[in-house]
Amino acid sequence: MRFVGRVRWTMRNLFFILAIAAVCCALWATVAAGMIANFLEKKGIKTPFFLFRIYLFRNLRNYKEITVQETGRPGPLYYQYIIPINAALILGLAALAIKLL
Repeated sequence: MRFVGRVRWTMRNLFFILAIAAVCCALWATVAAGMIANFLEKKGIKTPFFLFRIYLFRNLRNYKEITVQETGRPGPLYYQYIIPINAALILGLAALAIKLL
């Protein structure tokens, strides 16, 4: 009987750890998206504040194209967005799977 209680406690803690990690990754990606928009604004490509989410993928594509032209490879902010947003998706799905068990 005690083992079942410990498993539930561990699963609950694992859920919270995964959920917090997913939120941290999402915040990291949001900051990177803002820095990409700032970079593009310095290059003359403006993003309206209210349409920021709609222009996100356009900004990402433009940032990659500009940095590839300048240096021959995508800039560091490109991967600072791609990796954490995918990690947030995976961690969020894992947390949801743990929650449903």
